[in-house]
Amino acid sequence: MSLIVADSGSIHYLILCEAIDVLPKLYGRMLVPAAVAHELTHVHTPQVVSQWVRNIPHWAAVVSPLRIDPATQLGLGERQAIALALEFDATQLLIDDRTARRIADQRGVLTTGTVGILEQAAANKLLNLQEAIQKLLKTNFRIDADVVREVIERDTTRRNNQTSGSS
Repeated sequence: MSLIVADSGSIHYLILCEAIDVLPKLYGRMLVPAAVAHELTHVHTPQVVSQWVRNIPHWAAVVSPLRIDPATQLGLGERQAIALALEFDATQLLIDDRTARRIADQRGVLTTGTVGILEQAAANKLLNLQEAIQKLLKTNFRIDADVVREVIERDTTRRNNQTSGSS
């Protein structure tokens, strides 16, 4: 199995759409930067999210990086997430913020976001993508309607190919 690092947005929304448990099945272990864990226990965070962080599962761990890049204009959680991904040679960094993804990519860190995780989980038959996307859209997650349509079309094509391939 592999190791991933996650920023707050991905954890937050995977919990809210009831898909956080796909992560150990897809990757194995997950590191949560200390600043991200702190963000996720903020008073305005949904209780289900802060409760998850306070009772973090055995397949995840809260870690502080040895050093972070002070040159980027990102938040502390994002900087720690990129630093941990580099420090531990993570398979992927789960992060939704475009600027943070661009900076991570520039540093050679492979990234994916919440929707990418949901799509990967569906491809591995761990969840129903359309149901997960509907749950995600009931939160304050921001995503372009065209992206949603493309993801659903890819999922439909994949499922149709699996059905016709198994006949």
